[in-house]
Amino acid sequence: MKKTLVPLALALGFAGAAQAQLSLYGLIDASYGKSIYADMLGQKADFHSGGDNGSSEGNSVTRFGLKGSTDVGSGIKMNFKLESNGIQSDGSINAPFFQRQAWLGASGSFGEVRLGRQDSVPFQTMVDFDFNGASNGVSALAYSGVGPWLRGRQSRSLQYISPTVGGLSGQAGFVPKGNRGPGAKDVISLGAKYAGGPLAAAVSYQSKDASGAKDFASIAGSYDLGMAKFMVGYSDGGKIASGGSGKGPSLGVNVPVAGFNIGAHYAENSDSDAKIKAYEFWINKEVLKSTYAYFEAGSSKTSLPPVEGEKTKFNGYAVGVIYVF
Repeated sequence: MKKTLVPLALALGFAGAAQAQLSLYGLIDASYGKSIYADMLGQKADFHSGGDNGSSEGNSVTRFGLKGSTDVGSGIKMNFKLESNGIQSDGSINAPFFQRQAWLGASGSFGEVRLGRQDSVPFQTMVDFDFNGASNGVSALAYSGVGPWLRGRQSRSLQYISPTVGGLSGQAGFVPKGNRGPGAKDVISLGAKYAGGPLAAAVSYQSKDASGAKDFASIAGSYDLGMAKFMVGYSDGGKIASGGSGKGPSLGVNVPVAGFNIGAHYAENSDSDAKIKAYEFWINKEVLKSTYAYFEAGSSKTSLPPVEGEKTKFNGYAVGVIYVF
């Protein structure tokens, strides 16, 4: 993302902070359509900000953030990030305010350590295998429940990210059971990824966070032929009847054509309590500097016997513009 840098000494008036820098960044997603979630609620298509319906509309979450990095000596930098929740069409911000990111960390030749609210290790490790950026509204990988990047943000999370050596990097996380209530469990998460030339591959694992939940594991790989990039993934979040999210494969392809990205995802949750098949299609292009136009559509359908009067298939679509700053 493009960054506007402001010396922290000027922003806060601190003497001796000349090497510290503060960045304001963000993204605005403006679209027309309705998400798969909106279809489940029986809503009609409308104009949307990427923060509407609990940040389920459009492709990306409209938000802004502050991040900073300071050289504190001995080859170490102190870093932080505070990122707002989704901004809705009426200008309000979903609560809590800094729900997306709120962490402090340190980095150097040893890698990076972070503490606070941040994306889970499975998400950070696996999200690059979602070629449509984990779409809010139509993600086949999310609405099927088998995306290899599934497992959301975590509060009070301590994470370590290793340096990349020969294309290989690793990540580990820990969230204590602390005061999360009866049945809470310490959460341990691990991730490893490799990227070299046209090939990329990754694996992730996260232990259950409560006695009634299940562990999560995923694996994915991609190969870029130049004319097209392909992805295959698999995740296992445990039996739904036992507190899990199901299991199944995911496939993806993205084809660059004359500056456009054209692609599709397919995912299938084979759990006997879900039996979901989900599809997603997109086309997008950078039309101006830091400005992207897109169209996307998707559907999610279960083959379970329908409850009388209820739908088994839900559709969503959006046409929009994303401006990144």
